[in-house]
Amino acid sequence: MPLPAHAEELLARSVLGPALGVRRGELVTIETWGHALPWALALVHEARRRGAEPVLVLEEEETFFRSLRLPRNRFVPRSSPALLVGSDVYVYLPGPEAFPRLYGLRERDRDTTVARHGPSWWLAAQRHGVRVARLAIAMTTDTAAAHFGVDPEAWQRQVWRASLYSPGQLHRKGIRLARRLARARTVRVRHPNGTDFFAEIDPRGIAIDDGRVGPADPRAARLGTSIPSGTVALPLRAGTAEGTWESNRRTYRRFLEPPTTAGARWTFHRGQLTDYSFDLGGATFAAQYDRAGPGRDRPGVLTFGLNPAIGWAPELEAIDARTISLGLGDGRRRPGRPGRSFWFSSPLAGAEVELDGARAWIDGRTVPGARRGRATSR
Repeated sequence: MPLPAHAEELLARSVLGPALGVRRGELVTIETWGHALPWALALVHEARRRGAEPVLVLEEEETFFRSLRLPRNRFVPRSSPALLVGSDVYVYLPGPEAFPRLYGLRERDRDTTVARHGPSWWLAAQRHGVRVARLAIAMTTDTAAAHFGVDPEAWQRQVWRASLYSPGQLHRKGIRLARRLARARTVRVRHPNGTDFFAEIDPRGIAIDDGRVGPADPRAARLGTSIPSGTVALPLRAGTAEGTWESNRRTYRRFLEPPTTAGARWTFHRGQLTDYSFDLGGATFAAQYDRAGPGRDRPGVLTFGLNPAIGWAPELEAIDARTISLGLGDGRRRPGRPGRSFWFSSPLAGAEVELDGARAWIDGRTVPGARRGRATSR
């Protein structure tokens, strides 16, 4: 089923309203690739309707790829930090649409293209207090749908609906869950498929991503969000993980072959991965894992999904309200250190969670009870 009429306008109102809180007189920079221009133009119109000043930055796809062939062009084009000067809000619609053309690039250059905004860009965003949002709707193209083997209209509609889900409701749900997690010392995840995973909690880094960024957030180093969103991240104490984790949802990565993995089974002892297998995509996982550096075998975080408007959507598995994802590895890059950064997230739907031995979360529903605690939004 195609999107309803005025879908672009409805999304623009949600993004610039509840998510980013655009106010009269603010400067809104909208950066887009050509295929996502209809969404970008709706954002331009909505910014003007709110009394803000929009600036549209367009990366035309064919010109981008032609630029890569210039003999003296040693750098992959990326977004300039200069665009942040004077900006109050920055919205990015990612690309390119023809992403298979990136396969021939060096991995570093491909990652630069996909990330688009490097460390200096983010430092400038924090320095200028810019509120940033990245819109996943731009990734739901026919090319990507064929790559993943999914229906493009159904995928786009799911992402669109989830993008409209109230950030305020996500925030309230996230706060309730985060308060429960902050009081606990241990977490246990179980599922009839054989999952029985235990770890101690590191409560210092519990974080909520509710899909909104207010005027005070950038100064507190919470620079941006992805839309749609909705997660609570629970850090795990190093060296404490025990048991088995078995995924029952596919994961999607557009630059791997095959682009999907399924049936991940991980075994942990004394905080380290000791055995693994996959029903699909195991060789791809093994190749990345073998090349990775220190920290690759450590489960670092459990991510609880909050958004009920999404389910199987590729690349957004973690935000589904019925899903818990276990993150393996350390995605932080360490210049000068051996090996490559490694991060792999394995989703599990329909699980039961115990905190300090008491049931606290069942198939996406928080079990009532508990005193008030403290949590922070990310």
